[in-house]
Amino acid sequence: MSASKPRVKLSAKRLGAIFAVPAIAFAVSLAGLIAALLVEGRADLFFAIASGFGLIIAAAVIFRK
Repeated sequence: MSASKPRVKLSAKRLGAIFAVPAIAFAVSLAGLIAALLVEGRADLFFAIASGFGLIIAAAVIFRK
């Protein structure tokens, strides 16, 4: 007989909370990439920042204290 821990069921609400931030980061990055390819001018800086949004979030998590 093995004493194992019971499995924890993830509810849909909890899964939504887990995947919300990565989904938003993906959407912002993808929109920034597409817009940077289609639009030229002063907005390129904004779209470049949007493209790197995932890296900005990763750096914020790594260097957060």
